[in-house]
Amino acid sequence: MKRNMQWQVLALVAGLVLSVEARAQDVEKHVSGGSFGSAGQLVISDDLTGSIGYRSVNGPDDAFFINLTPAADYFLKENLSLGGFVTLATAFQSGDDPLTVGLGVRAGYNIPMNQTVSVWPRLGLAVEHRNEFLGDRTFLEISLTAPFLVHLAPHFFVGGGPGLITQLGDGTVATLQVSTIVGGYF
Repeated sequence: MKRNMQWQVLALVAGLVLSVEARAQDVEKHVSGGSFGSAGQLVISDDLTGSIGYRSVNGPDDAFFINLTPAADYFLKENLSLGGFVTLATAFQSGDDPLTVGLGVRAGYNIPMNQTVSVWPRLGLAVEHRNEFLGDRTFLEISLTAPFLVHLAPHFFVGGGPGLITQLGDGTVATLQVSTIVGGYF
């Protein structure tokens, strides 16, 4: 009977050691924030678009377009995000430079490819206002982007990918583009 009791005590101690070790790993994972897309993560990013274009409205005109989109996204549950963004855009050209400002919301879903690469498709909806040489214009913008992210270091990523942007309002405009993204999460 004494020998049977020793086995029970030994099994109890082994069980406690294993459960304490497993709990320590759970705490370590929570403290480090886990991998990108974990529930409860906050992502701060900026979608950057720059291109040289040719526009033939009122005659040919060369321009350099730049679009900054600072954003914050929150992962509600594993890989499912909801966020908001601000759009600031202009084009440097001869004559007056147009200015676009906007505010929008978006939802996304992170798809991990491996430990360092994922794709994060996002669907966005924004209201924007543009002041340009043809007059002021307010429109609804629908965007679908799918950047591929490379997680260079813990909590930091860069990436790029395709996007389809449609502006609905006085005149409908559709743009197919490639944009870049840089961001971090905690």
